[in-house]
Amino acid sequence: MSLKYYTHGRRDQMKVALTFDDGPNPPRTDQVLQILESRGARGTFFVLGKWVDRFPQAFQRIVDGGHCVGNHSYLHEAHLGDFDRAEAAIGNLLGRPTQFLRAHYFNFFTCLYSPVAMSRDMKIVDADVNPADFAKTDPQAIVDATLNAPSLAGGSIVDLHDGREFDDAARRLTSPLPMIEALPAIVEGLQALGYALVGLDEMDLVDPIEWRPDGRGTFGSPEVREAIEGLGGKTT
Repeated sequence: MSLKYYTHGRRDQMKVALTFDDGPNPPRTDQVLQILESRGARGTFFVLGKWVDRFPQAFQRIVDGGHCVGNHSYLHEAHLGDFDRAEAAIGNLLGRPTQFLRAHYFNFFTCLYSPVAMSRDMKIVDADVNPADFAKTDPQAIVDATLNAPSLAGGSIVDLHDGREFDDAARRLTSPLPMIEALPAIVEGLQALGYALVGLDEMDLVDPIEWRPDGRGTFGSPEVREAIEGLGGKTT
């Protein structure tokens, strides 16, 4: 089976999906939820299984807020595709399977040995607007990188971060602050352009890309390297 992923939805619909990675991360995720709710926007939260287990009430607040949730692995380790473990943690609280999955670090090869990731019912989602908020400390730079992205259009998927994978709580809680400060302007700017801010479950994803092996697979396990080669690529 080929590995395919999506970067956007239909371009003829004025919808944009704001996606948030690496949570739940209370109280930062709660701040994001408040901003979205106050402006009539929905989001999609690609959560880490380890944080779902640690912060189940914060996860439930995402769900209760009517937002979409997706699988972003359990531990967020670069060469470990532990999506099945994450799905168990998420599904235990959600009461149903997730529909969307995002490979951590966009290392798509980590999906190869996961029945969850490779399921026909799962959509693997990238993004076409990546403001790299996790690497910026200036909120205005995050706003500009989002609203002025050349790829921004109907059907765009924006990749933001309400949490981080760090076990160090200070880093995890500090890192999203510039994005949170930027988020009201991002939401209002997109709405002023005429975009409805929707969950991925309200977007028709189109034009899937067939993943081709890249150099990131070089450091995968022997089993993963063999699987990559079986898809027609080489790991060296």
